Amino acid sequence: MTVHSFYVVGLREGFPLYSRKWTHSDVDSALLSGFLASMEHMAQQVAAQHVNVVNMKDRRFFFQIDETNGLLLVFITDVSESSARFRKYLSLLNKKFVKMFKKQLEELHKDGTTDTNLFKSFDEFIDDLVLTWWMGETTVSAAKIMDVFEVFTIFFNTILQNFLTDISRRTYNDDIQHIFKTNMKKIPAIKGIHIDRSGVVNYKSIDPQQIKYPRLRQILFKIFSQLVQLTRKTMPKQTYQSLVFEHISPLIRVEQDRMKTYSLTEKIVMELL
Repeated sequence: MTVHSFYVVGLREGFPLYSRKWTHSDVDSALLSGFLASMEHMAQQVAAQHVNVVNMKDRRFFFQIDETNGLLLVFITDVSESSARFRKYLSLLNKKFVKMFKKQLEELHKDGTTDTNLFKSFDEFIDDLVLTWWMGETTVSAAKIMDVFEVFTIFFNTILQNFLTDISRRTYNDDIQHIFKTNMKKIPAIKGIHIDRSGVVNYKSIDPQQIKYPRLRQILFKIFSQLVQLTRKTMPKQTYQSLVFEHISPLIRVEQDRMKTYSLTEKIVMELL
């Protein structure tokens, strides 16, 4: 999760009441705040509704309007971040900001503030929240990546060990090595790929925090597809179908919960047919 900045803007005035940045930006806060407020006013005039999310190149802007208190709250993040998640974050911060600065809101709306100490406690509050969110997202993402990686590796090993004989593994060893190495080199965070003589796939190191899940999923499916295609040409169709029934069907039953969770079942089954 990459959060670049957070703004509380006067909805009517269009100048920043509060801002917090976690990445470098040369954009002036006052100019950006005016732009964000203008975007909201334009949405009201053109579409008669509030702005919720706006994508611009590699940035995503999440908006929340607090008409009662005249506030526009905005998170700026990477474009890949979830809309539902950040709407919850904005709602929480909206309530916290109003609660902490209820007495100062009228003055803030008039001319902002130059008192840096006023927002010190809110700085600490939002920094802690963003760090907690980031750590939580990183942990969940890493667990998901390792889970999916393990499921695919089990399928790879099953095909290499049970569908191919010792002779066919030796015969097609160069093809097998090529399938893994050409695909895995596209993910530098996975290193040291090795397939031994018995058909066991090993990896020297894996850094899940450096891996983008959609890209990993795409590449793992591609490896699986290429292994299935290679396997098919080593045996008669009837033999292949018998092996699928004998080895893959039980594996799908064992792994059905993880496969369902990560929406892997349909594509894997279709590839095997």
